[in-house]
Amino acid sequence: MTQAKAPDSPLTGTDAGQPVHRSTAGCKEKRVIVIDPGHGGDKKVPGSSHNNATAKSGKLEKTMTLEYARSLRRHLMGAEVRGILESRGYCDVGVLMTRDSDVNVTGSGRVAVATNSKADILISIHFNGGGATARGSETFYKAASNPGQSNVAEDKALAEIVNGGLFAALQAIDPGAKNRGTKPDTDTQLKALGVLRDPGIGLSGKMCRSILIEVEFITHAVVDALLVSGPNEGRNRDAVMLGVAKALARGL
Repeated sequence: MTQAKAPDSPLTGTDAGQPVHRSTAGCKEKRVIVIDPGHGGDKKVPGSSHNNATAKSGKLEKTMTLEYARSLRRHLMGAEVRGILESRGYCDVGVLMTRDSDVNVTGSGRVAVATNSKADILISIHFNGGGATARGSETFYKAASNPGQSNVAEDKALAEIVNGGLFAALQAIDPGAKNRGTKPDTDTQLKALGVLRDPGIGLSGKMCRSILIEVEFITHAVVDALLVSGPNEGRNRDAVMLGVAKALARGL
C-alpha cells in the first residue's frame, strides 16, 4: 500500500491535484481512493462554504472533517484494511486527500483531485447540525436526475456498503445510534451536491464512484460527548473510521 507524496503547499484553486506515487511496479490491480474533508479555511469559495455545523461544545465541522479524514487515511493504509484489499487482489492502493490543512478548496478543485489522480472512489466527509434532538448517520449519492451522473447504480451501491459500515461502527459505541440511510442528493437542502458529480474514469477503467457521508448530528448532546468533546472521542473517531475504511475496502 502506498500513499501519495504530500504537496509542498495546501491545495488551492480549481485545478488542485496530487500525483499518485506507487512502489509496486509490477502490480496489475492498482486503485486510488480520494478522501475529501468537507469545508475548511475562513471564507466561502465557489462550491464550498468554510463551515456549516458547530458542535454543542463549540467545535467546528471543518475541524472534525479533517480529523476524521486523517483517521480514515491512516486506517486505509494500515495492516488490517490492507489485508482486506490484498485479499481482493488490490496490491497497490493510493490514498489522497483534497486538503490536509485548514484551507477551503473549491468544489471543482475537490473533484479535480479525483480526476487528476484517476480515482476509483471519492468519499466526502461531513457532519450534520440541527435541533437538539436530531441525530443519525446518512450517506448521499448523486441523483440520476442531477447533471453529471452516469453511474447512479454503482454510486448507490457503494453508498449502501459504506453507510452500513458507518452505522454499524457508530452503533457499537452507542446503542442509541440511528441510521438515516442512503439518499440521492436531491434530498439535501441544496438539492444537488457538486462534489458528487462524475470526476472521470478511474484506474479500474470505470467511472469513479462518489459518495458523501454525514457522520452524525454534532449538535446532539450525546453525539458531542461521544465524538467531539468526551474523554473517548479520539478512540471513538478511530473506531468509526475503521468501520468506514473496511466498508470502502469491501466496496472497492
